[in-house]
Amino acid sequence: MTKLLKIVNGPFSSSMVLTLIVLIPLANAGLQAQTTQLAAANSTVSSAATLPDDPSTAETAQSFNEGFGRAVKTIGHDELYFLKYPFQKKAIKWDILFLGATAALISTDENVLHQVPQSWHNTSLTLSNAALGADAGIATGIFLTGLATNNEHAKETGIRTAEATIDSVILYGAAKAVFARQRPFTGTGEGNFFSGNWTNGSFPSGHSMLTWTIASTVAHEYHSPWLKVLVYGLATTVSTTRVTGREHFPSDVFVGGVLGYGIGAYVAHRDSYGNTQGHPYPEGRLKRAENAVLEHVTIQ
Repeated sequence: MTKLLKIVNGPFSSSMVLTLIVLIPLANAGLQAQTTQLAAANSTVSSAATLPDDPSTAETAQSFNEGFGRAVKTIGHDELYFLKYPFQKKAIKWDILFLGATAALISTDENVLHQVPQSWHNTSLTLSNAALGADAGIATGIFLTGLATNNEHAKETGIRTAEATIDSVILYGAAKAVFARQRPFTGTGEGNFFSGNWTNGSFPSGHSMLTWTIASTVAHEYHSPWLKVLVYGLATTVSTTRVTGREHFPSDVFVGGVLGYGIGAYVAHRDSYGNTQGHPYPEGRLKRAENAVLEHVTIQ
């Protein structure tokens, strides 16, 4: 419990911890469902063999371990892609725009924060936490609806959102530690980078990064204009209120938002890059897992 309180008071606020508690189990649920599918498929393939006298706990554990290993490998591939992408030739123009906008915002960060009334602090924090929770709730609701109706796309959306959230948390934590930026109105109040504040740095904004990750994943999975307005509206609310709450500089929420949007878009579209049949939503992971076992193909 003490460790949890330290985390909440450190780089993760209580609302972010709650969001992770809500979303990360979705990845675990997907992993367990995938493991069940794999176990069932293996049982079908080996039906001609001698049946054991009792259920094989060892085989179930092995299937779970293999599924967990695949999940870790997927996250690792995601992180490697994010690290390599800025150095690709096609990304150069976006790198220039991103770095230019970030530099412009950093140059005005301190002046903007001094224009924000201190009286907005509590209300802004309440709104940012509520909007982040609402975005996470939408993704969770879609996943639970998928479970209740056996809708593969809805379940896939929930699992992908959880995966993107894990990706986002890893990058967010690393960036906090590397840049170690001072929070607004702490230290000299100038938002200095590499100040030694690696456990609770200001750059980028974790709230902004997480909510834009969730919103982007959901919006890229579902092409409903109303849903896009809702999730992106909530994400914009979070980014804005982190500044008006005097918790972050404008550049912090901008960078967090851009990174979160990119992570969500990548995870949502990753498997459709090679989809030549034009289907907007490729075959679900659970079905792919079953087919891969039946065809003796290793799942990547």
